[in-house]
Amino acid sequence: MVSLGELVSLAGSSLRPLAPFDAARTITGVHVSELEDPGRYLDGGELLLTTGIPLRAATADAYVDRLAAQGIGAIGIGLGEGWEHAPPALVERCRSAGIPVFEVPDGAPFLDVSRAFWSVAGRGGQEEAVRTAHAHTRLVQAAAGPDPVAAVVRVMAQAIGGWVAWLPLGRTTAPALLHPRSLEGMLPSVRADVERSLLRSGVEAASFVSHGSTVVAHAVTDGERTRGALALGAGRPFGGSDRQLALTATALLRLLTAGEKAGATPPEDWITALALRGEAAAARALAAASGMELPMLFRVLASAEPALGSLGRAVDVEGAHVTLWPADSAPTAGSGILSGEVALEDVAATAARIVAQHRSSGDDDLRIDPDARARRWAAALAETDPDLRLTVVAYLRNRQQAERTARALGVHRNTIRPRVLAAEKLLGVSLEDPDVAAELWIALRDLPL
Repeated sequence: MVSLGELVSLAGSSLRPLAPFDAARTITGVHVSELEDPGRYLDGGELLLTTGIPLRAATADAYVDRLAAQGIGAIGIGLGEGWEHAPPALVERCRSAGIPVFEVPDGAPFLDVSRAFWSVAGRGGQEEAVRTAHAHTRLVQAAAGPDPVAAVVRVMAQAIGGWVAWLPLGRTTAPALLHPRSLEGMLPSVRADVERSLLRSGVEAASFVSHGSTVVAHAVTDGERTRGALALGAGRPFGGSDRQLALTATALLRLLTAGEKAGATPPEDWITALALRGEAAAARALAAASGMELPMLFRVLASAEPALGSLGRAVDVEGAHVTLWPADSAPTAGSGILSGEVALEDVAATAARIVAQHRSSGDDDLRIDPDARARRWAAALAETDPDLRLTVVAYLRNRQQAERTARALGVHRNTIRPRVLAAEKLLGVSLEDPDVAAELWIALRDLPL
C-alpha cells in the first residue's frame, strides 16, 4: 500500500488531480479496466484507471456509485480516446461520493502510473506511521457510518493487505462476514479454526496458520460474554502496526455489538470507552472523524453513582462507575475518587489506580487521588522560595516539631512557624493533617529539594 500523496508526487504530470484529495489516503494497487462493473475484480482501495468506455453505456452516477460501494480508493480517466476533458458528471459524482478523481493526459501511458505505484511500494517502511494513523481514522469512520460492522471488516482487510473475518456468536441473527468477498468460501473452516484455537481455550487472542496464512484472532467480549471473534489473515508475519490496528478494530466491534440493542452510540461514549480500554489512538481518531476537539488533559472519576456532565456515559469497571472529564470541569458527584490531570494516553492506567482506591475507601466525600494531589503539592513547593521548601521537608522529617526543625536547619525557633503557615497557605492544606503529611512526605522524599 502507498499513500495517494506519494503516488501523485512520483507520477507527476501523468496523474493530475481534478479535485482536492486526502494525501494520506492509502492505495492498495493500480487496476485498469474498461468494464461497466469491475467491482468483482476489486478488493477495495485500488486506483482504477479507465479510458471512459464504460461511461458511454452507463451514467456517471451509476458507475461511480457501484465503485464507491466496493470501497474504491481513487478513479483516473485517460484522455485522448474520445475525451478531451474528464466528463463533468464523473468529477461531480466523485466529489459527492468522497472519491479522489484524476485525469491521465493524452499520450501518458497508464503504465507510468503503475510504475510510480510500485516504485513507492518498494521503498518499504516509509511513512508507516502516517499510513497507520490514517488507517485508524478510516476504521473509526467506518464504525460511525452505515453497516458499520461490515465496513470495519472491509477497511481492516484493506489496511493489512489480507483477509479479515467477523464471526458472531450466541443468539444473534447477524451474519458472519469475510472480506474480500471472493474468499467467503473460507468462512466455515476459519470459524472452526478460531473456535478450536481461541474460543474453547478461553484466551483473548490466539495465533495459528490457516489456508496458508498467518492468522491472528481476537475475542470480542462484553463483560464475561464473548460476542464474537475477529480473525485476520495474511501471507506474511504481522508487525506492530498490524497489531495496533487489530486492537482498534476489536475495540470498535466490542462497542458496536454491545450497542446493537441500545441503538446508536454517541461519539462521546465511544471516546470514553476507548480511552478507558487504553485505545487512545482510536479515541483520538474517532474524535477527529466526528469533528470533536478533545481537551489536552482529563480527569478520571471513580464513584458509586454515575456523575452527570462528564464527557460520555459512565463505564462500569469492577463495580465502580468511571467517567472521563475535561481537566477544567468540576464533577457533580458527592463521593468518589477524582484523579489529577492526565493525558488521554494515561487514562486507562489512571482509571485502574483510582478504581482500586475507590474500592478500598469508605469515605462518603469526593476525594482527590492522593498520588495526584501530592505531586501537585510537591510541584508547587519546587517552584517557590528554597528556604520555604527546605523548611517543609525538615518539618515533616522531624514529625512537625518546630524546635527539632529549627535545630536541623540552624535557625531560630520563631522562624519555623511563619514559614509553615506560608507553606500551608501556598498548598491550601494543613501540614498537621496526618494524611497530608504522609502523602506530601512520600512525594517529596525522592525529589532533589
